Formats: sequence, C-alpha cells, structure tokens
Amino acid sequence: MEKINSNRLKLFFCINDLQKGGAEKQLNYLANYLCIYYDIYIFTLNYKKIEYKFDKKIKIYQMNKIFFFYKFLIEILVLRPKIVFFMLPKSYFLFGTLMILFPKIKKVLLRRSLNYYHSNFFYKYYEIFLHKFTHLFICNSHAAKNNLITKENIPKNKVNVISNYIEFSKKEIKNRKKSNKFKILCISNFHKYKGHLLILKTLSYLKNFPITIYFFGEDKDLTKKELIKVSRKLNIYNKINFIKKIDQSFCFPNFSLGVSFSKTESFPNAILEYFTFRLPILAYNTGDIKKLVSDKNGKIFKSRNPKILSQIIKNTFYNKNLKSKSQNSFNMLKIFSDKKNTLNKYCKIIDKIACVE
Repeated sequence: MEKINSNRLKLFFCINDLQKGGAEKQLNYLANYLCIYYDIYIFTLNYKKIEYKFDKKIKIYQMNKIFFFYKFLIEILVLRPKIVFFMLPKSYFLFGTLMILFPKIKKVLLRRSLNYYHSNFFYKYYEIFLHKFTHLFICNSHAAKNNLITKENIPKNKVNVISNYIEFSKKEIKNRKKSNKFKILCISNFHKYKGHLLILKTLSYLKNFPITIYFFGEDKDLTKKELIKVSRKLNIYNKINFIKKIDQSFCFPNFSLGVSFSKTESFPNAILEYFTFRLPILAYNTGDIKKLVSDKNGKIFKSRNPKILSQIIKNTFYNKNLKSKSQNSFNMLKIFSDKKNTLNKYCKIIDKIACVE
C-alpha cells in the first residue's frame, strides 16, 4: 500500500493498459507533466508491459482484472484522491462503477472515440447511466463533444475540448532520400474498426504498382498473423511490412503517404505523427478529420469500397505535387499540436474542478 507522503493534490488516472496507443501516449505526456504539481497515480487492468517511460514520482498499479476492485477501493480509501480520470471505455465501465460509491470525489471522463461500441445497447445505456455520476467530460475533438451533447444528453457546460499534441524533433532532417518504392505508413493498433483489412483489399487492386504498406501497431481484436493470412489470400504478401519502432527514416520523401482508415477516431494521434514525418495523408472522413486533412496536404475519402480507394492511391502515386503537400502537412503541427496550450488547459480545469485556492 502506498504511504501518504505529500500534501499535494492527488489525481488518479484509470486506463486499460499502457501498451502502444494514442490514448496511452497522451496519458504518458500528461502524467509526466502533471506530476510536477500533483501526486499522480495510474491504475491499469492488466500486467502487460509498459511501453512508455513515466517519471519515477508516478505510482503505477497494474491490477488483476478479477480482483482489481479490492486493491482499487483500498487505495481510494487510503489516498483519498481529489479527482479520478477515466480513459477508454473499459476502464470507465469498471473503475467508474466503483466510483459511484464515492460521490464527493470528482470524476472526469476523457472521451476520444465516436462511440463505435454503442452499437451494443447495453454498453450504450450503461455508459449513459455512468454519465450521471461524472462531473466533467474532456474530448479531444469537437465531433466527440457534439456526440456527448446530442446523443448522450450531457449539458454543454460539462464538456470541454482539449486537443492532443505530439512531441517531436524540430530539427530539419538533412539529406532525406527518396525511395524507389511508394511507401505507405499506417500507424494504428490492430482493431477491426481501424480498417486494416480494407487497406489490404485496396492494395490487392494495385499488385502491378511498386507500392508497399508498413504497419506499426499492437495485436488487439485483429492480429499480425491474421493480416499476414489475408495478405497471402489476396496475393499481396510481398507488399506488407510490420515495424516495431518508428524513427526519422519514415519522413517524406523516403515514405510517400500516411493513411488513416479508421471509422470512429475523430482526432487520431496517427495524423499528428504523419505531420511530424511531413507525410501527405489519406484519411477517412469522420469526426474532425476534415479539419486536419484537405487537398492541400492529402486527401479525404468517404467511400469504403477498396476499388475506389485503390484509384485514389493510384492518383496519389502519380501526383507531382506531393512535395508541397508534404510541407503543408508539417505546417499543420503549428495549428494542431500546441504542447503548452494543451497542458495549461488541463491545469486550469484541474484547479477549477478541485476548487484549489
């Protein structure tokens, strides 16, 4: 049990795990900054490897799914946090249910998705039930905010929008080499709703083009083995690659395009990553995507027909203006990735809802 050794405000963050992912990366950034001013405790629902480096002052509890409630309740009673944050649906369902027992503790939901899981009516209405005990909602997009207000009956004054940000090197990369192949980068964990299978079907129409895809992500409800199996069936196994680490070699013009085929992510971290790599972007039109991607730095698509999408990629392959689209992508970072602004907003909200004088 953690001893109470500080009079500072105590904040709890609840999340599924700390493997690679957009939510996990944002929590890593946020927790490492907030621990300067507050005592930070992170609770996860399993013992999977932690993929991000957290400040030593941050206490991380990796819990057994079956008995997580026992340890969590003890820490709530002993540490008495002022605010508990929930990230991702599973942690909200489980930790949020336990927090009903503590009405005086402020609760904040960090909403990132456009509720693809609400097709299950139990999840939908149980989450709406939990909203009754939640004091504040923070979204990373205006589309997610609109969903909460119009579809889940949350008052406007309880919903805030705070953008993600990405940390990157601002140094200009010298001697960037153009690849002989048209390389596409896909940064996305292997969830079915993120469209990896659609990407493979799209590439099956481009067998005669020197186009390859590089996947960066973790196994989820779809696995690397399944993707390989599908690629073999489509006779495009030679066009797919799986990478374990991302570095500056993924910058334009060595890589030519970044893609986001997700149906539900309103403001995916991957788009910001593509900005840092100066990549033109091909993205599905959902949520706030149209604010991030346009004809100036890429292309938005509305169809999920692989034959139509293959034609869009083919047009991009022949496009002679990719260099200007590349620069426009990098310029978008100034608008959509403001570290200081994002962190200041979180601090102001924490001070406000905690009534810190």
